[in-house]
Amino acid sequence: MRKTLTALSLAAALASGHVMADDATLKAMQDAGVELTQEQADAIAAADQNQIAAAVAAVVKSLAGDAAAVQKVVAAAVAAAPAQAASITSASVAAAPAQAANITTASVAAAPAQAAAITSAAVAAAPAQAATIAAAAAKAAPAEASKVAAAASAAAPEQAAAIESSVKAAAPADSGADSNSDSNADAGADAGGETSTVNTGSTPSGNGSGSSGSDASDN
Repeated sequence: MRKTLTALSLAAALASGHVMADDATLKAMQDAGVELTQEQADAIAAADQNQIAAAVAAVVKSLAGDAAAVQKVVAAAVAAAPAQAASITSASVAAAPAQAANITTASVAAAPAQAAAITSAAVAAAPAQAATIAAAAAKAAPAEASKVAAAASAAAPEQAAAIESSVKAAAPADSGADSNSDSNADAGADAGGETSTVNTGSTPSGNGSGSSGSDASDN
């Protein structure tokens, strides 16, 4: 009897957690302003961790012609279920290949720490768009650019050169730091020039020749 009650309690607890997780994903989409049909909402609410990616992809596919809506769906889903970021991205890109870059951007923005895994999943789903996907990921998470490039190149090695180039263009390294260094160097040069001018003027005054020059002018 006790074993039966324990098993029932565990099942109830797992079921409760499952409902909470699904409700979070559905609520995140609704809060983002995503318009879902009743069928889509029911599918997301009923999905478990292994089904949520497919449920999200079905919504993405229905909105494939609306880039903004696709990004809202993916961003909301990944934010609510970050552990499923890669699988959500993979399924969504497979469902709407033309939106691969937008899907990647939304997913990485919602879970930047998983940028490499997301990129790898997206490239695997649409290898022909490897460079574009990598650029989108690097732009969404510049701090992860090197990892993004490596992940994309591993998933599509034949496009490694194009990937590297696109990532560098999307997230140039230390451009801000170089600009600040140049500005500081210019400022230092200007300050040095001003100091030199002042020192040159003060030297004659110390020797007394400066006074003679003044007297001569007065005369």
